[in-house]
Amino acid sequence: MDVSDEILDEMRTIGDPLVDSLLVERLAYSPSGPGPLLGELFRSGTMPEEHPVVSAYLRSLPEVDVSDPRIERGQRLFELFGPEILLTLGACSLPLAFACGNGAQVIYRARRLKDDALRRLCDTAQMVINVMQPRQLVTGSLGWRSAAKVRLIHALIRRHVQSSGMSPWNSSWGSPINQEDQAGTLLSFSVAALRGLRKMGAKIDQDDADAYVFAWSAVGRLLGVDHSVLPVNESDAAMLAGRIGKRQVRSTPEGKELAEQSMKALEELIPINGYANSLTHFFLQDTPFGEKVGSTLQLPEPNWTRSLVALRAAHKRVVLALLPFVPGARSRRSRVARNLLQAMILLKRPKDDRMPFEVPDGWIKKWRLFTKNARSEE
Repeated sequence: MDVSDEILDEMRTIGDPLVDSLLVERLAYSPSGPGPLLGELFRSGTMPEEHPVVSAYLRSLPEVDVSDPRIERGQRLFELFGPEILLTLGACSLPLAFACGNGAQVIYRARRLKDDALRRLCDTAQMVINVMQPRQLVTGSLGWRSAAKVRLIHALIRRHVQSSGMSPWNSSWGSPINQEDQAGTLLSFSVAALRGLRKMGAKIDQDDADAYVFAWSAVGRLLGVDHSVLPVNESDAAMLAGRIGKRQVRSTPEGKELAEQSMKALEELIPINGYANSLTHFFLQDTPFGEKVGSTLQLPEPNWTRSLVALRAAHKRVVLALLPFVPGARSRRSRVARNLLQAMILLKRPKDDRMPFEVPDGWIKKWRLFTKNARSEE
């Protein structure tokens, strides 16, 4: 898969033609614009299907074939390494998005991550959990609905930032949430997570790794991403990530501020002073998008916890290497990864307690977690 700069240049001009045209038609005469619906989607775990725009949107979505067995195989890899993958989400995937100079502009202008970084981290982790559950990408299922909601939010944000007079959109950045940026985000969830797992010592079969990339490309199709920038295996994904990294990774004030806010959110979930920063340096030192991405974000130098991260990584290499061979080894995983996910489950959400963080019961048991109800009953 060799995606040229010329193709990626074109992809930067394209948002989501199907949904964008629908919103132009449906919101053309709306005095309030996309703001009210966008706010409603942010506040709720579901979509208001009675809303005329949402109803028309859901009817317009094409059927996507998700029957390929590689999808479930990739999802099973997440089932095994979920806590570790979610650790890379906060310490690697999201920072990679901020390091892409043009893509960071829309995140900054959407303001939600900047204003409530912890909520954004939890919402993104919830989406990942929803779409990575086996057999949940078929039309109408949990993962499908989660992807459909994200796709609509993207289109509404695209319209919002382009029409906002407070912080004008510069056309040199491309279309907001364009095809290249979406492809890059999917790669940060797939091939970058695989790289992070291996840095932690995980032994991943190549067919499993390829299946994990393929599963995320299936999610990409549900999100409206063009097939030309959706890799089908890890090798193609790494090649595309490297090209996007060379094109997009650069330092910006917006990316630096977003990284600072995201780091504060991660520190709330990992309450060891400086550990979140050291962990992020650990993952960003070597990524499929390039090396030393942390310097692009101007992250502060790690403190003494750099050594603690290195020691934990060495320990985890031993533990993860035993997973296929030792009964019970799967439950003796990294305390940091498990505690991060546990903190999200128990997180108090004072602005909106209607959206608890949810993990399937079977995974709760596999990952040795407990729910709010289980804690309250102790």
